[in-house]
Order: sequence, then structure tokens, then C-alpha cells
Amino acid sequence: MMLNKHKIRRTIIRYLAIFSGLFVVANGIVFTIRADLGVNPWDVFHIGIANQIGFTIGRVMQGVGLILIAVSYILKVRLYIGTILNMVFLGLFVDLIISWNYVPQLELLWQRIPIYITGVVLFGLGVAFYISANLGAGPRDSLMLALTTASRFRVGTIRTFMEITVATIGFFLGGPLGLGTVIFALSVGFFMETGFTFVRWIKKTALYRLVWY
Repeated sequence: MMLNKHKIRRTIIRYLAIFSGLFVVANGIVFTIRADLGVNPWDVFHIGIANQIGFTIGRVMQGVGLILIAVSYILKVRLYIGTILNMVFLGLFVDLIISWNYVPQLELLWQRIPIYITGVVLFGLGVAFYISANLGAGPRDSLMLALTTASRFRVGTIRTFMEITVATIGFFLGGPLGLGTVIFALSVGFFMETGFTFVRWIKKTALYRLVWY
């Protein structure tokens, strides 16, 4: 009985981690969009497609995610519940946050820079929470693993190729490629590491152990 309660608690906290992580990531995406300094490579791609077909950014993200999942499955990468949740809810959260309109759209550069930095920080922290749930990689990471296995190139090489490819295509489709895209690429890893440190700290706190163990 105690074992079952323990498993239930761990399952609850894992799902809380993945949904809160996806929501924080979605906020990070919207903050970088509203800052209008350039977004991360995949969002250059998503926004470029959205500009061409008239869909919301979130729906494009869902559609792209579904295609990536299908390709990964064909390439024999195992799918997990977290992959599906990422595909469905990240785009949904982005559209909701945009519709709620609480992220400011500012004009002056000195005002937009803090908005952008906030977005990068939120993105990195959210990814750390999402990964800590250990429920499976997102669609883009699944494709990265599939291409790495199929091609036998290094993970870093495949990831770089993917980022450059989608950013380039997105740019020609009208996506917001800019200085912020470079800043994002150079800084998001640091904030992801900070997020992982924060997650480890939470797991060591007395309150966490009291509630979940």
C-alpha cells in the first residue's frame, strides 16, 4: 500500500513538472516574440509558416510537432507520453498566453531587451522542469535522436544542422531571424543548467520530502 502511494505521488509530481515546464517554456517563447529582437531558430520556422498560411503560431507548432513525431516513429525512435504532451500542450499554451495578452509589446530598445532576456530565462528554466519529469523527449529532440541514429553523425552536428536549416527556411518565409536568435543560442544553455540546479535544490528541500515522500 505504501509502495502504491509512493508511485502515485511520484507520478503526480512528474506530470506537474512536465505541465509547469511546458507552460514556462511557452511564456519564454511569447516573451521573445513580443520583444521583437529575433527568436530561437525553431520559432523563426514556426512564425514563418504561420505568416504564410494564416494559422496561429501554436497550431503551427502542433502541426510541425506531429510531423516530427511521425518521421521519428518511421525512423524507429520510441515515442513516450511526454513527446505527445509536448506536441499538444506547448502550442496550446503559446496561443493561450498570446490571447491573454499579459506580455507587453514595447517599442524602445532598452525596454525590449529585458523582455527578451526574461524570455530566454523562462525558456531555459522551463526546459529544465520539463526534462526533469523524465517522461520522454520533445518532438524536435526525438527527430534529433532519429537522425543521429540513422546518419551516425554526432548529436551536436545533427542538432546544429537542424537549427541552421529551420532558421534559414523560416527566415525566407518571413520569420523574425535577428540578433536575438544568436543571443538565444549562446545563452539558453546557461539558463537550462541553472534550471537543473534549481530542480535539484527543490528535491533536497524538507518541504518537498515531507509532501512527496
